[in-house]
Amino acid sequence: MPFGKTVDGLAPEWLNKYLIAKRAVESRLKESNESKGTIRSAIFRPSLIWDWTKFDVLPAIPIFNAAAAIGVPFVDKTVRIETLADAIVAGVESDDVSGVQRVDEMEEISQRVR
Repeated sequence: MPFGKTVDGLAPEWLNKYLIAKRAVESRLKESNESKGTIRSAIFRPSLIWDWTKFDVLPAIPIFNAAAAIGVPFVDKTVRIETLADAIVAGVESDDVSGVQRVDEMEEISQRVR
């Protein structure tokens, strides 16, 4: 990601620990898939997940979506929980889904279960 090292340097310690652990798991999954072919990993990376019952996050949705539209680093457009769930189910069922799936990919993959 652009400005990744800068953001890592500014992030609180707990977030850096989380990112280190997340990257380690993703790396191991990728290595296993590439070297042994034993695991087909599909890593879903949603931004802000929401549904119409989460009133506390509804005001943030347009802010996230606008920031993503203008290209703010580390901000993706929001994703509804139904879209994420459908994409994960379709990803399990489809052999062609592997690797990192961002919001745009999740939206496309989620259409397969409808």
